[in-house]
Amino acid sequence: MKSPRSPLLLALLWLLAAAVVVPSLLLLRGPSTELYLAVTARTADLPGVELVAEGGVIALALLWLLAAWQARGAGLGAVATALVGGAGAVVAYATSEVAKTIVQQPRGCWDLIEIAHCPAAGDWSFPSNHTTIAFALATSVVLTALATGRPRDSLGTTTALRFRRARRLPPYRVMVVAPAVLAIVTGAARLVQGVHFPHDVVAGATVGVCVVVALVLALRGPVAAVLATLCRNEAVGRLLLAPEVRAGADDRTLVRR
Repeated sequence: MKSPRSPLLLALLWLLAAAVVVPSLLLLRGPSTELYLAVTARTADLPGVELVAEGGVIALALLWLLAAWQARGAGLGAVATALVGGAGAVVAYATSEVAKTIVQQPRGCWDLIEIAHCPAAGDWSFPSNHTTIAFALATSVVLTALATGRPRDSLGTTTALRFRRARRLPPYRVMVVAPAVLAIVTGAARLVQGVHFPHDVVAGATVGVCVVVALVLALRGPVAAVLATLCRNEAVGRLLLAPEVRAGADDRTLVRR
């Protein structure tokens, strides 16, 4: 029998991993700078490259909205995963901002290369905020998609599958692959543009993934329980759950899902 504390323990392990990996990446600044110069010598002048990361973050935000909508057809566990994951993206961004102010690493485009859209002095480099947000949103989408489309659940497979087919929404496999690709492209674009070193991007990805996974592990169950109580209100239930789910399950079933 699993310990009721195991999700909290796993969450702490994810946060501990981030706390170890992110500072360690600063030790790689020398090789990272060499790779940065090698890449940006060929890519910093590419037209429109600065728009790739912005578009990637916007696309991931839209995918999160879609994943949250799909989750309505799979019960409150999936809905809670989407909501906690979205909140986790905000927490990950805040964590990245705090790390920036502590480390205060200059950007390469301040003194190593010249690019057209270099952030102003004081906008520090480590870690990459765009990458943090991208990987945090991607992780939230993936976890929500897996919670929505997993093959076995307490409601049975048919409810969620009928809900998706009826609205012609993407299957969960697409919702796993697409956000991962977008997050990688977003982080790579920040390097190609010349505004971040490779270790900035890896650090941002680490923060984004670890914070969201930790929060989902720790809070998914409690949030689902709170949502079950809120869904006793008919208006809230209609907002959070698809009609098929509301008609076919009671509060206890929804929380277990």
